[in-house]
Amino acid sequence: MSSVKADATTGAGTFDERAARALTETMSVLDGRLDDDLRDEEFSVVTPTGTYRVDAIAETCDCPDALHRGARCKHQRRVDYARGAVPIPGWVNRSAIDDDLGQHLSASPRIATPDGQTEVLTDE
Repeated sequence: MSSVKADATTGAGTFDERAARALTETMSVLDGRLDDDLRDEEFSVVTPTGTYRVDAIAETCDCPDALHRGARCKHQRRVDYARGAVPIPGWVNRSAIDDDLGQHLSASPRIATPDGQTEVLTDE
């Protein structure tokens, strides 16, 4: 796995609504293994209301939030969490995390541990 990307959502005081929604809302992240139209580091994020394309290298998403507000949207954050590029803060309520997080990717979501390291997120 590549190095873990730093993110502003690793502390309790900076974890915002988009980060929470990225972990708890129903979404499936697909990569090129399941969607032939995707290039390396591109992902489809399938939600109940639509499908969005996230480019992890360009750090873009084609959803209205990212396009019109210039914000790092929940789809981009979901991709980061699902593939383990950004660790999930260790203090989050694991039972609230969407069961499908990382289901369709070869990489695994990671969660921060009390000793400052990370581990693969497992069902507990």
